[in-house]
Amino acid sequence: MDSAGYSENSLKAIQNMLWLMRVPETLAEAKRLVKETTQDQMIELEPGYFGKEVKSEYGGVAQRWLVAFSQAAYERELKTLGKTQAREQEAAEKQWRKVCQPVFNCREDAEAACKQFNQRWKYHRATEQVTPITQYAHAGRPAAGAQPDMVGYTLTGSVALYEVGVEEAKRSLGKFIIATNELDAQKLPAAAMLENYTAQGVSVERGFRFLKDPMFFAHSLFLKNPARIMALIMIMGLALLIFALGERQLRQALKQNNETIPDQKSKPTQTPTLRWVFQIFEGLDVLSVWADGQLVTRQIMNLRPVHQQIIRLLGPQIQKCYLVET
Repeated sequence: MDSAGYSENSLKAIQNMLWLMRVPETLAEAKRLVKETTQDQMIELEPGYFGKEVKSEYGGVAQRWLVAFSQAAYERELKTLGKTQAREQEAAEKQWRKVCQPVFNCREDAEAACKQFNQRWKYHRATEQVTPITQYAHAGRPAAGAQPDMVGYTLTGSVALYEVGVEEAKRSLGKFIIATNELDAQKLPAAAMLENYTAQGVSVERGFRFLKDPMFFAHSLFLKNPARIMALIMIMGLALLIFALGERQLRQALKQNNETIPDQKSKPTQTPTLRWVFQIFEGLDVLSVWADGQLVTRQIMNLRPVHQQIIRLLGPQIQKCYLVET
């Protein structure tokens, strides 16, 4: 399960079965480990992934935690961090101009306003300069030896990148924690923990993303009877399982035969999604010719080479459905 299932209550409820879950980074211990565990303390688990095992007793359950680092995730999150910094800088500079507009009664008020401003931002800080405003008591040329009165203070300065905050954020990039109650590392080594967790990205679970697709019209489905809800979930789960198996079969066939098909950008790929394959097959028609009430011939229209390639790779049963001779 993902981190939504990781809590003291759920761990106690499933203590009699083996489980593998992602640890939510909202936990204080998880935050600390993610920040303090560096890549040089980890071992390579597979290309692009590194990890370090630690023990935990969270929720009163003995378990193994794997602090994992993904190079691909790090690079992706680093780009996101850069965009976040740019947006924050723009907002901070705009707010700083507003902070500098008023006249403060004393130096302490000006410094407090700057301190309050700096507490709002994670990656930026203002370097302030408090300037006193002086004014003579009377208009016109001041008398010899007259001293101006202090009437207020203004803030000036600029917003700059807060390197400490940026470096602290970078220490957490690309890292996540996986936990299991399988304490025997021989039965479930760290590499297997990572493989089993990341494998869910290409399983039935991923298929449920279609519920968020506006073309599915999920909001129009309404079932009140619990039995009907359970039946719908069963049908959906079974359909998505078949969907995932079909995708797996096609990818394996492409790899075994060292073949590719064009993806959405017309580039060769050996890992197409079945949803894309369905789009490729749009526009096919069945032509049936009848004479005297008898079916004379039937064939599939608009079959292109890419269709024939996919049908061949999926095996005899699919070839039969599309009336292709084996």
